[in-house]
Amino acid sequence: MTRHHPTTGRVPTADRLAQRAARAAREVEGVAYLRPGLAALLRGADHPRPAGVRVRHRTEPERWAIELHLAVLAGHRALDVARTVRAAVAEAARETLPARARLSVKVTITNIT
Repeated sequence: MTRHHPTTGRVPTADRLAQRAARAAREVEGVAYLRPGLAALLRGADHPRPAGVRVRHRTEPERWAIELHLAVLAGHRALDVARTVRAAVAEAARETLPARARLSVKVTITNIT
């Protein structure tokens, strides 16, 4: 279920960023799955933000932070997967954010499966 802003009808930027980040991360070779945290498990599957992705926004100056928690497939080097995910997510996020926005992407490997 995708939620929309009640006035504009648009999907909020944080939700779009989370969805793009999740999609970009899942496409990286070696990613087993995005790891949901306790909050994601409690809120259920119908929440607009994918599990394993947290997006935070600050306004002055405009700054976005994306955090991902994921598992890596056995046989893949965790550091290489994390670096590739970080680059892929940053590229995907830049398509959504204004040019002046600052962006940080943090990838945490929680499991190797």
